[in-house]
Parts: sequence; C-alpha cells; structure tokens
Amino acid sequence: MQYYDKENIPDQKHFLNDNSEKMLKDLNHGLAEVVRRAVAISDIEIQVIDGKRNAQQQNEYFRKGVSQSSTSPHLYGYAVDLIALIDGRICFEQEVYDDVANCMRYSGQDLYTPLRWGGAWHVDNICSYNG
Repeated sequence: MQYYDKENIPDQKHFLNDNSEKMLKDLNHGLAEVVRRAVAISDIEIQVIDGKRNAQQQNEYFRKGVSQSSTSPHLYGYAVDLIALIDGRICFEQEVYDDVANCMRYSGQDLYTPLRWGGAWHVDNICSYNG
C-alpha cells in the first residue's frame, strides 16, 4: 500500500517530513513501513528523530546517558525514535505516546511485523500484547 499520497488519501491528517523519510531509508524495510503506516492512521503528528546510528554515535549516546548500552538495535537499522507533535510543538505527555504506541502496534499487526516498544521493554512484542 502506498502512504503519503495527498491526492489519493485526502483524509490522512499528517505526513512525514523529508528528514524523517531520509532516516527511514537506512532502517530495516519492515520497520520503516510500520512507521509509515502508523503515521497514516494516526490523529497525532509523528516524526522520526533518530534511526540507524553508527558506533561512534551510539557510544556518545551511551557516554551521555541517553542510551543504556553501547550496543543497540539502532546500530543495525532495527530501531527508530519517534516524536509526537501537537500543533507543531514537541509533546512530552505520556498519554500522547500511548496513542503513538497503539498506532505502531496496530501497524505492526497489519503488516505482520513484531515490535518491541521502548516504553515497554518488558513486552517482547507489543503487537501481541493484550494487557
């Protein structure tokens, strides 16, 4: 399915910006498609703020305490960091990220792609979580 076609999908509210699309190109194709699908079904604007990292970037994040490990799925293109925007401003409200997680969950289910969500590391696959 093609997302981000304003002429053929006029009811889609939000679209990824060019920088987000650029970061998705380096990710695992399945994960990138889940993100695109999540954006297409969301009522919240979602953008990508980080995708694949090199070892130097990961080590710097670890040194600064941004990451909990010097190894990460980001190194291999199997992780993405998303940000929610409300009226064009970054939002940090937990409920908003619960909605983002649900959009990612539904997209993963639709595309048969298992996902681990950073806000729920105890759940191996949020697509099959029923709690």
